[in-house]
Formats: sequence, C-alpha cells, structure tokens
Amino acid sequence: MKLPETIMLQTNQVHTTPEKEVNETKAFACSKPFHFSIEIDAQQSRSQACPTSKKSFLLNKLAISKDDLIMNDLDRKKADLECKSLKLEQEIVEKEQTLMILQKAIQTATGEYQAVSASHLAAGLAHEIRNPLTTLKGFIQLLKPELQAVGKQEFADVALDEINRANSLLTDFLSVLKPGSSEKEKLSINELASSMIQLFSSEAILKDIEISGEFPGQDLYVLADKNALKQVLVNLLKNAIEAVEGNHNARGSIKIVVSKDRDLVAVSVIDNGSGIDEYSLKKIFSPFYTTKTGGTGMGLAVSKQIIENHGGKLSVTTQPFQTIFKISLPAV
Repeated sequence: MKLPETIMLQTNQVHTTPEKEVNETKAFACSKPFHFSIEIDAQQSRSQACPTSKKSFLLNKLAISKDDLIMNDLDRKKADLECKSLKLEQEIVEKEQTLMILQKAIQTATGEYQAVSASHLAAGLAHEIRNPLTTLKGFIQLLKPELQAVGKQEFADVALDEINRANSLLTDFLSVLKPGSSEKEKLSINELASSMIQLFSSEAILKDIEISGEFPGQDLYVLADKNALKQVLVNLLKNAIEAVEGNHNARGSIKIVVSKDRDLVAVSVIDNGSGIDEYSLKKIFSPFYTTKTGGTGMGLAVSKQIIENHGGKLSVTTQPFQTIFKISLPAV
C-alpha cells in the first residue's frame, strides 16, 4: 500500500523542528480519516450491491430451522406414543395372565366343590339304600323256614344272595369314594382293558355293536385299585353302548385305546354315537344330571371322583358321531 505523502516526508527527514512536527502530525491526522472512509464506503457499497441475496439466505436459514423443529417435535411425539403403546401391551399381557389364573382358580374350586358334593351325595344315597336292604334281608330270613316247609327254600336263597350282593356293591361303592381307603396295586392297563372288552362282547353281539381294542406293544402299568378302575370302565362302556344304539347312520362302534402320553397312561373309550349337546357337555359330570329316563346321574360324577382320587383326570371331547372319554393316570 502506498503511504500518504505526509508519512513519506516524515520518514525521509531525520531532523525536524517542533513546529514542523506539529504540522506533520496535523497532516497525518487529516490523511487518516480519508483512508477509513474509503473502507467504510467499500463495505457499504458491497452490502448495497446484494441486499436481496442476504435476505434470501436468512429466509432459507429460517425455513430450515422451522422444518427441523417440526421434525424434532414429531420424532419426540412418536417416541412418546411408542413408549405408551409398549406400556399398554405390557398391561394387557399382565391382565390376560391374571385372568387366566382367575379362570383356573374358579375351575379348580368348581371341580373340588363338585367332587365333594358327589362324594357326600353318593355316600348318603348308598346309606339310605342299605337300610331297606337290611330290613328285607331280616324278613326273608324269618320267612325262610316257612318257605322251606313248602319246598320253596330256593326262593329265599336267591333273594338273600341278591341282597348280599347289593350290600357288597354298596360297600365297594362307599370305599372308592374315600381317598386312600382302598388298597392300590401295580396294575396292567392292557389286561384290564382287554378284560372289559371280553365282559361286554356278548352284549355287543346281541345289539350288533362292534367293540374292539387298540393296545401298545408293551404293557403299561399304573398304581390303582383294580375294582375301582373296573367300575369306571363299566360306566363308560355302558354309556357308550347306549349312545351308539341311537345311531342309525352306521353300525354302532366302540373302541378302547390304551396309549402312553409322556409320564401318563391314557385309556380312551371312543364311540360313534350322535354326540353330546353343548348344554349337557357342561353338566355331564354334575351329580344327578342325566338325559336317561331311568338314570340316576351318578355314574360319571362318581367315575370322575375315582380317577381324581388316583391322581388322574377324566375328560370328554365330542363331535357329531364321535365322543371320546379319556382317562389319564400316572404311569409306574
């Protein structure tokens, strides 16, 4: 940059008088404002040359900042909604689990109530039946000599035998209703199921019903009271025979299937009857509920109690022309 003349003169002269110094200082002071005014004017001229571009830049910057703020706000709201949605899902899962626990508790309480009711009612009924049988037995014993005198002693013997058999059945019936009262033994389910088929084979032939069995290759064993399990299977097979008698679409068929289900032994009685309606399915194990004209409604209730006393489960599934009663017992 070219220095002003006053400065150049000042550098060229080595010796100056005070008066001269004052004049030179004044000259320098006068030259300096002129130099700065040029710079200011240049800046003002540059700013005035493009006022529109600067304003446009500021507007663009403002617009971008606004969009950024909107996006940030949306992202924040989205995160909040996702967090609330996750909490709601967790609450729904927790409430569903609580509902399932309550339903199981209600079912357990209902089952226990029904089991206790069945036991008490059956015990009371058996006791009431035994009383008149005892009275009849006493009268027949009194009449036995007179019947013997007229040659009719066999009538008294038959009557007494039947009364004794009825009393024996009632005794067995009461014993199986008391948990742990009967003696349990290691029992082959294959043999038990096979004996049941033989027991009902003659009745099945008379009624034109096909009865069959399906057993695994190896014997399956349970710890149980043999007479009690026989009673359950007798009840199930009698019900199955009555169910298939009303099936006019095909020949009646009953099958006993023995299988292993993990640590359980399963015995299924399957028939091709017309099935069980929805209302009866809900009440089927209730004491005194029956759809039969001369039924007592105690067979399935007592059967369920016997299986539960053995630590097992008795269940039923049904559809048109197929009903399955399934017994599940712990394997040994």
